[in-house]
Amino acid sequence: MLVTCPRCETTFFLPDELFKPGKKARCSNCHNVFPLYVQPVVQPAPATEDLPPLPPGGREAGGRKVRSGKALSAVFALAAAVLLVLLGYGGYLVYGALFSAPDGTPPQAASGPGGNAQADYERRINSIALEEIRQFHVNNAAAGRIMVIQGLAVNRSDRDKDYIAVEACLLDPSNKVLAKTEQLCGVPLTLFQLQSLGVMELKEALNSRVTILTNNTNVPPGGKTPFVIVFPSPPKGVQTFEVRVIEARDSPVRRQDGQASD
Repeated sequence: MLVTCPRCETTFFLPDELFKPGKKARCSNCHNVFPLYVQPVVQPAPATEDLPPLPPGGREAGGRKVRSGKALSAVFALAAAVLLVLLGYGGYLVYGALFSAPDGTPPQAASGPGGNAQADYERRINSIALEEIRQFHVNNAAAGRIMVIQGLAVNRSDRDKDYIAVEACLLDPSNKVLAKTEQLCGVPLTLFQLQSLGVMELKEALNSRVTILTNNTNVPPGGKTPFVIVFPSPPKGVQTFEVRVIEARDSPVRRQDGQASD
């Protein structure tokens, strides 16, 4: 049943089996403790001619079938629960689609003609070229000497691209991987930022959702988006490095004759 807090007038649902007059309850809003008592509810009965026809079920009252208050409460509670689940799941899908970190695994849902997801994944990442790649060291005020790799990702396909991501590996003289990291493109950093920002501040800047959405979505054919990869504590013995594309999603918006359309 519905219970109302006498202090803040917040109304909340209490299962019937837990309602016992004389027992005390704590308000989830203001934490007020108060005794439970029966709260009579008076509702005017609607005119008979205004009652709409109802489906079978419920109990007989005045020659018409009406649903009990408990049945209606259960229906409303179930509908609210289903709505909350759907909203939560929808938010999870949107957040995951926009901001999940790429892991290099071909998306299972994105399959090309014939259902070949691997071929579709390879088509998308092979449509991105990496240019103007360079590696250098910076003396960071907080972390000391850090390694930076930067460059441009270029869309060589005939369709807009979203969320292009790259992976950088540091290799020793025998080509053994000493360190590896992944990064979404779209976030340029200045030399001043690389020198002055702390490690956590650099990470937050490189994963700025607003900047990534601005510079790494709807990248047009021939368009470029920058990338910066930072190794705060590069391992010893690094001989060379490699950078490769690990994700590039087809934009849901296609361009036709220079115009964007669905």
